[in-house]
Amino acid sequence: MNTFLTTGAFLVLIAAAAFVIHRLTIEHAEGIAVHRYSRALPGGPCRFPPRRRRDRTTHHG
Repeated sequence: MNTFLTTGAFLVLIAAAAFVIHRLTIEHAEGIAVHRYSRALPGGPCRFPPRRRRDRTTHHG
């Protein structure tokens, strides 16, 4: 009888842990969806200045 209770308790703990991990994953995904990582803020300064292109007269191939 104790074996069944212990096994049941472990199964309940595993199910609870899986549920918590699932909820945390959903919250994390929603937080990522809110942010725009690929676009600069409108009217805001750029984080990195644009690179200057160097004129290369010789090509190494």
